[in-house]
Amino acid sequence: MKSTIRWLLLGVFTLVCIFFLSNIQNAFLSTQPDQIRVTIGPDTSIQRISEQLPGSRVLNEKSGLLAVPYGKAWDYVGKTLTIKGIFRATTVPLEHPVISWRYFGYSVKDQIQGFFHGDFGKFRNPFNRQEVAVIGELPVMLLRTCTYFIPGLLMAIVLSMLMAMLASMWRRLGAVLDGVQALLVGLPDFFLIVLIQLGAIYATKFLGHYVLLIVQVGDKTPFLIPFLTIALIPSVTIYGTMRVAIMRELGQDYVVTAQAKGLTRGELLVAHVLRNVMLDLLSVLPKATTLALASMAVAEAICGISGLGGFIISPALQSVSSMSVICMSLALLAMAFHVLYALLRKKFIVRTGGVVSQ
Repeated sequence: MKSTIRWLLLGVFTLVCIFFLSNIQNAFLSTQPDQIRVTIGPDTSIQRISEQLPGSRVLNEKSGLLAVPYGKAWDYVGKTLTIKGIFRATTVPLEHPVISWRYFGYSVKDQIQGFFHGDFGKFRNPFNRQEVAVIGELPVMLLRTCTYFIPGLLMAIVLSMLMAMLASMWRRLGAVLDGVQALLVGLPDFFLIVLIQLGAIYATKFLGHYVLLIVQVGDKTPFLIPFLTIALIPSVTIYGTMRVAIMRELGQDYVVTAQAKGLTRGELLVAHVLRNVMLDLLSVLPKATTLALASMAVAEAICGISGLGGFIISPALQSVSSMSVICMSLALLAMAFHVLYALLRKKFIVRTGGVVSQ
């Protein structure tokens, strides 16, 4: 019970930290948070405009400067544009960008109050530039992300386990696979994703007709490119861990005894070694899942996919006020997989006297 409470508190602490870090951009100010500038027509005056905007007052009638409540500059710009006789309304730029912890605290407080009132933020639709409530689009984003994230992660586990088994059965094949793994470890994720995209483009060009969807078009979402990215990058980490674990088991006394009794290397791997390296697999899966999520985010951004990762990275999906909600949703997805791995370890791995047995 104490362990469960401790992990729950750790999860809550992680979400709180993510919430504050995802709002850190609000600490950097390039415009005045409490001033706007308006350009008016000849049929009205700055004083009349101020009277129609509660909480505002005239700072400089000649230059059209208005003081507004702190932190409400962008809100008042939107309100001002709806008033008849206004030609233009903008925020007032600062001479030099500054770090304002006051505005950071204001934005965090404003979001928390919004959460309690059911407002989880909005984002700007990249196609029609309209503000959309994130709570309505979040299930769609999650489903879109999971359609290739879960199959890609499962493929990474199966592929890496198979490659590690084959590398342990044939020495020459193992040397080749170890070399490929060392090469892939040194390559950036971005480079691998671009290579996969280029492969899809050249395949389309070579075959002379449409083969693969490269970027998201409307409701049509690319599958193969993010799927291959998620399957390839975590499998490199899992393969390295499983390769070391299998070689460790092959040096144990029970393996030598089994070989002396006539068991082949393949029979040993499948019947005995595979079961004894499950703890190593379940231990590396949390790290591999985190790598898969990072790769998914980069792949979504490059392919223009409006999923959870693409929302955070892609400039086409700039958040208005919902970045923290998306970041916490992505963290909750990662936590769900970590809980699953913990339950699997508890169910299938039994510790007796410091020795793992099945």
